[in-house]
Amino acid sequence: MPQEYLEGRTTDPATWMTPQNLARIAAHTRAAEARGRMVEEQVDQTKQTQLAPAAAPGRQHHTPRPDPGRGAAPGQ
Repeated sequence: MPQEYLEGRTTDPATWMTPQNLARIAAHTRAAEARGRMVEEQVDQTKQTQLAPAAAPGRQHHTPRPDPGRGAAPGQ
C-alpha cells in the first residue's frame, strides 16, 4: 500500500498535483465546460422554438381562386 495512504496524506496537493494529473484535470474541465455550453445552446434553441408563434390555420395567406362551377369573372 502506498505510504501516503498509510500516513493520511491523500489530500496533500504534493501527492496528486503532478503535471500529468493537472493536465488530466484540465482536460476534464474543458470537456465539462464544452458540454455545459452545448446543453445551454440546446435549451436556448428549444425555448426559441417553443416561443415562436405557430401558424394558425385561419391566418395563412392564400391566393384567391375562382369558385368551382363558375366561369371566369366578367371582364377577364
